[in-house]
Amino acid sequence: MDRVRRPQPTGLPAELTSFVGRRPELREVKRLLATTRLLTLTGSGGAGKTRLALRAAVELSRGFPDGAWLVSLAPVQDPLLVPQAVFTALRVHDLSAGLSLSSLTGYLAGKRLLLVLDNCEHLLDGCAILATTLLSSCPGLRVLATSRQALGVAGEVRMVVPPMSLPEPGSGISAGQALNSDAVWLLSERATAVIPGFTIDAGNAAGVVELCRRLDGIPLALELAAVRLGSLSLDQLNQGLATELSILGDGNRGADARQQTLDATIGWSYRLLDEQERLLWARLSVFAGGFDADAVAEVCSDPQLPAPQIAGVLGALVDKSILTRQLTGSSARYWLLDTLRQYGQQRLRELSEELPTQKRHLHWICTIAQSVGAWDDRQVEAFTRVSRERDNVWAALDFCAREPAEVAAGATAARHMMTFWACRGPFGDVRRVLTDLAGAAPQRSLARAWLLWVAAVMAHRENDYTACAALCDASRQIGTELKDVAVVAWSLLVGAIPLWAEGDLTGARERLESALALAELMQVEHIELDARSTLCGVLTATGELGRAIELGEQCIAISKRRGELWVRGFALNYLSQAIWLRGDRARGEALAREAAVCKHALDDCNGLAIVLETLAWMAAELGRHERAAHLHGAAARVRQETSQTLIALFHTQHERSESAARHGLGSRAYDAAFARGRAMTIDESVDLAVGVTQRPKPAPAGRSQPRPELTSRQLEVARLITDGLSNKQIAARLFLSERTVETHITNTLNKLGLNSRVQISRWVDSLNQPGLATAEEQP
Repeated sequence: MDRVRRPQPTGLPAELTSFVGRRPELREVKRLLATTRLLTLTGSGGAGKTRLALRAAVELSRGFPDGAWLVSLAPVQDPLLVPQAVFTALRVHDLSAGLSLSSLTGYLAGKRLLLVLDNCEHLLDGCAILATTLLSSCPGLRVLATSRQALGVAGEVRMVVPPMSLPEPGSGISAGQALNSDAVWLLSERATAVIPGFTIDAGNAAGVVELCRRLDGIPLALELAAVRLGSLSLDQLNQGLATELSILGDGNRGADARQQTLDATIGWSYRLLDEQERLLWARLSVFAGGFDADAVAEVCSDPQLPAPQIAGVLGALVDKSILTRQLTGSSARYWLLDTLRQYGQQRLRELSEELPTQKRHLHWICTIAQSVGAWDDRQVEAFTRVSRERDNVWAALDFCAREPAEVAAGATAARHMMTFWACRGPFGDVRRVLTDLAGAAPQRSLARAWLLWVAAVMAHRENDYTACAALCDASRQIGTELKDVAVVAWSLLVGAIPLWAEGDLTGARERLESALALAELMQVEHIELDARSTLCGVLTATGELGRAIELGEQCIAISKRRGELWVRGFALNYLSQAIWLRGDRARGEALAREAAVCKHALDDCNGLAIVLETLAWMAAELGRHERAAHLHGAAARVRQETSQTLIALFHTQHERSESAARHGLGSRAYDAAFARGRAMTIDESVDLAVGVTQRPKPAPAGRSQPRPELTSRQLEVARLITDGLSNKQIAARLFLSERTVETHITNTLNKLGLNSRVQISRWVDSLNQPGLATAEEQP
């Protein structure tokens, strides 16, 4: 069989500006990484460590079959979240049982990849532990770190990133000689972007060289200075910097000289801004990771900086290289380089605005959380938003931990985000952060009760049922004392799950019935929804299929009316099992397939793996052992990709279906089919689960050329394109991610030999509708 070359995996950002110079340093990085497994690039802020590391990673990536990946640590403040930052960079959900570093080691153990840990200086201990643990257990791994200080671990090789090369001392340097230095070359490149047609010639060479020398060849300083050439002459720029640098004098003898130069350059750039630009820069420093214009308007606007003026000021900061902007379609996302963010934080403190701005940032996160906690048809969009703002969520919770008066707000946000965390994790980190935050709350407070309850949900996802039961009991006790029915009902509901796992179905049922009764009494519909779903699962386990089906169908009706998907996926899975056991196998399997669609729409890999196990059990019961093995492999791949384990409640079902399929196929054939399923991507696993993949069919009579065959999902997307729907609207209509819709459109264009959405619409219009029916082939 011919081998198909897979696209090289990559986790490196695209370069937005040209890479200038640094050839000797680049050669040295590549040489050192050929002989060492941990290389740390050190140097002052703005020295160009990150840019050099990324360029080296790009050039070395072909030598790593599993790619090169950037882990940006600047937004991370908690050392215990360093492993989670790596999972996020690798585009993997960490749903581990509280052993993030252990599960990361397992995930990387068989891979050959390059990990770029960027901005380690504020997390030295966490990064040192991470690097030591991973390198000792993952022989195919190499780590390239950037930090103002070395990690200080065994086996580490350190390389100081020097300033960019400067012209040799002396006067009378020609333009050609000046351009032989990297610093002058960089300034020229960046100045050209600001002043079209800018060149270095005999008339300005001396001024350019003087400027580069004043800035010690520090890349960030040169970038900032180049922007100023749009409004100042070289002489004005040199004079201004001469004054700024002289202010430093000899008072800060402990600071690195190059860092003094950088600080002076940033400070001078800051003072050249107008009042609104300076104010916005300072306020933007509360964001972690990145932000969009709407977030800036909510967090940073006030009478001094009115919301209608935010867009213009943002644009000015981008133009002046204070902000970095990345455009995606019609939207833009902004971020501050870490050095500039730190400077902004200092200015924010000087303005006595740190606390009020952080409070507005927390309020913004709480508003986002509320959309998740609404349990309505915005769920997919809300989950996507929270995922994009993960760094800001952690920053807001960290602020709550430092400010006792804000613990209640943090608890409210956590309560609303329970469903997101239950889908995406990281279970262990969320549980740890929330239990720590609960410790800062008053002992008998609703804030503490809610934090303990969400932590209990995370413990359940980790299969830690002892902790889950204890956390629920503590939460329920507080809720009872304070007479808060919602806390009591939720604690009863989640507290039933450990009893179910232990086999105490009677106790689990009693708690769920109590939770449902309280929810109905108080008309709290989303608790009622979840209670019906979980009770459907317990009653299916006890064999009370009639009541289980009744509850499951009621739950799904409520879910569809609300537009939510999280509970619906579980309810469909439980209901499918109940209906299957009652004998209606066709409907049972159809419901399980629908459950897979719901879980995939939310990117709930935890739930998707459960549904794949249900479908594998059904396939094995029907004697379709190869499909069962494929589904088992696909479920294992989903768990592997998200670093999770099979939830204990489903162990018996898994063992029964695996035994049946292995017996039906024979161990060797089963293992081969399992391996094929495990090789599938998550999207392919869902296609396998729902049965959308078609086999080629004979061409319709009367056609000289066979019509290209689309899967039913691709055909559905094509029809919605014809109806004029955007990718986002199609994703919402079909409960898919926008990325999945884009993949379907790309595959459709390739199959049909077309180049645009307009051509897809014409192709659909040209089809003979009666002959268009597609048979759903059962894989």
